[in-house]
Amino acid sequence: MESFITEQRNHVSVHILPTRRYINHYIHLSIVNVQGRIPPMVFAVIMRMLFKVSSDAAGKRELHHQLWSIGVNEIKFDLEHKGDTQVASIRMHMPADVLPRTQERMQMAMNLLAELLYGASLAGGSNGKLHRKVEAEEAQIQEELIWAEHYAGYNSSAWDEVVRGRCMEGLGYIGRPTAQDLKQLRTCVQEGELKKWYSEVLRSPFHVHIIGDVQPDTMIRQVLDTFMPAFIMANNEHSSPVTLSSRSAEQQKFEKMMLELADIQQCKINVAFTTGVTYGSSDYAALFLFHSLFGASPASRLHLELRERKQWVYQIYSTLDDYRGTLHVTTGTSSSYVTDVLEAIDAQWMRLCGGDINEAEMNRAVQNMMHYVQVGLDLPEQMVKLHLDRLLHQVEMTTQQFLEAVSCVTTEGVAVVASRMNKALTWILYPESEYTGTA
Repeated sequence: MESFITEQRNHVSVHILPTRRYINHYIHLSIVNVQGRIPPMVFAVIMRMLFKVSSDAAGKRELHHQLWSIGVNEIKFDLEHKGDTQVASIRMHMPADVLPRTQERMQMAMNLLAELLYGASLAGGSNGKLHRKVEAEEAQIQEELIWAEHYAGYNSSAWDEVVRGRCMEGLGYIGRPTAQDLKQLRTCVQEGELKKWYSEVLRSPFHVHIIGDVQPDTMIRQVLDTFMPAFIMANNEHSSPVTLSSRSAEQQKFEKMMLELADIQQCKINVAFTTGVTYGSSDYAALFLFHSLFGASPASRLHLELRERKQWVYQIYSTLDDYRGTLHVTTGTSSSYVTDVLEAIDAQWMRLCGGDINEAEMNRAVQNMMHYVQVGLDLPEQMVKLHLDRLLHQVEMTTQQFLEAVSCVTTEGVAVVASRMNKALTWILYPESEYTGTA
């Protein structure tokens, strides 16, 4: 099975997967804000300012012309939390064999990313990119502040995300920005501190993944030369890490159930379990199979029982958060079914704890897991995600090792991990129009 070839220099890690399996070449740049070393909202705004397409027409035309010249359709930008660590991901791909001068165009693509990151002045002086933005593009800064305030309030059209986020915050994990986070961001902007934090961004861990028919040694050298400019090489001492208030699940006091009124038409429910299982541990494959049996797929217990047979819910599914050691069950239902739904979730969990799994169901879950992972191997972006997860977890487990572990899981193993889980917090978003105060 193909694997990434890795080389690291200072804060830049290069990961090359030489392969002819795909018709495109893929370039992924991931910048990691480790455990909030940079204030999370400040990091988010700086990354959006650097890599979000300019809102003015001239800026869009210039970028699109550059992309067109190297055969790239667009640059994709994502920002996500992995536990208390933030990862900003910038992705692009280009045809491998359709257009000539592939190696040259790969270098041009990396140069474009470096230009967006470092700006015209690699020394970060008075003409540096972020300086120009802070001094000359105040409108964009204000636009990002508006985005930050909206981000803090959640996207009200994604209620599943809202209720799951409420649960995580209730457990004490970093979630959406608080009023204090927004105040810190505004103070940072007002006092001209974005440039200082930008310097910290440039010293954060970089992971550059390249997938395609490339020469590994040549590509590694090109990546390091591109993303390790002279001023970074000369000044690569990290500043003292910023100490933020630690919010772990063990330190928090929380109720077992929370009811929150919202302007919605149906109840939204999230049940958060703590798993006690870490990524890559000996029990991880069994936990993943429990997840598959419980609620991860349309063939899961919760979906078949509550959606198909009872028709109490519109949808129901479980999600596994490897970084926080949690598993979430998220669903929407009418207020009259809330108690029934919660009891049914508990009942299915208890059945799995007791090892009530027949052989056909177990075999189907294993095959579904094998298919899920194999399909992921045909998706370059999924391969990068899995590899980055392993790097951030500092786990050596390969995909093949994971598949072998899944094939060896027994019903007793699933029952053991299910029994060790704890239901930590249930959060219900309840329609305010239906609340009487006596529910």
